[in-house]
Amino acid sequence: MKPPVAHDDVPNYSMTARTNIDVLILAKNEERNVPWALASVSGWADRVFVVDSGSTDRTKEIVESWGATFVPKEWLGYAKQKNWALETLPFSSDWILILDADEAVLPELRDELVALAAKPRGTTPEVGFYVNRYFIFLSKRIRHCGYYPSWNLRFFQRGKARYEEREVHEHMLADGPTGRLSGHLEHNDRNGLERYMEKHNRYSTLEAREIVRRRNLSSVEKSAEPAINGPTVFRRFVKNNIYSWLPAKWLFRFLFMYVVRLGVLDGVTGFRFCLFVSAYEMLIGLEVLELDHEARELPPSPHTRTGPRSGRAPDQ
Repeated sequence: MKPPVAHDDVPNYSMTARTNIDVLILAKNEERNVPWALASVSGWADRVFVVDSGSTDRTKEIVESWGATFVPKEWLGYAKQKNWALETLPFSSDWILILDADEAVLPELRDELVALAAKPRGTTPEVGFYVNRYFIFLSKRIRHCGYYPSWNLRFFQRGKARYEEREVHEHMLADGPTGRLSGHLEHNDRNGLERYMEKHNRYSTLEAREIVRRRNLSSVEKSAEPAINGPTVFRRFVKNNIYSWLPAKWLFRFLFMYVVRLGVLDGVTGFRFCLFVSAYEMLIGLEVLELDHEARELPPSPHTRTGPRSGRAPDQ
């Protein structure tokens, strides 16, 4: 049985009148989330590709029951997996939408996407569009905390964008001008807090590695990195040049989200969410310290003596 969705007014576009939009979704063990993502694009997307990195639950069965194309592919990393899909899969539409398995397209955004893709080829000056996203935490929509608005480049002309090579929190690089849409995605992970915390523990490890990697780059190597455009420019500048030098980043993150970005207006859920993200920030800091320690610690050599000589007991 298909899940009930708040946006069940999806128009029944005929198969002969293509909307000119293909959808890409990455998944692994997403049987609780992916039906909602698929429901939000069913009936209007030309083709939906779900690239799966080894699900052991009912993800494959659910994807195929919705008529989407299931593509198994071993995990390469967040950016590399998406770039592999963009370069390899047989997309045929002029426009591509990137959707996470725990996201859904809301009706207003759907109508904008369809209208844009229906324009004659070459008449839209923008090669990509940033999409805003609502974030659901403990069943409540977060409207502040620095998590809204949340702009991400997700809709673009085929062949005109790819992801930067970064282990986590990767951004899309567009080959041309970009714009913004007024409709929204909705992020709602239904897998529960335990898996949500596992995911952020994994993210913290990848983020710590990225921090250490970039810190060890020369100025020439840093200047050679691809330029980020759009709403993420200022955020990335602060993160690389100011935030990295702050002490007690976890405390700063909490105060910034809860006070400066008005997380207090999200009530008790906002307070809990700010605490959660600040704990995530603390994990990143601890893992950076661990990586630094591992880099300084040399393994024992075969000539290292750690016990008594000639079998004699050490002096007491």
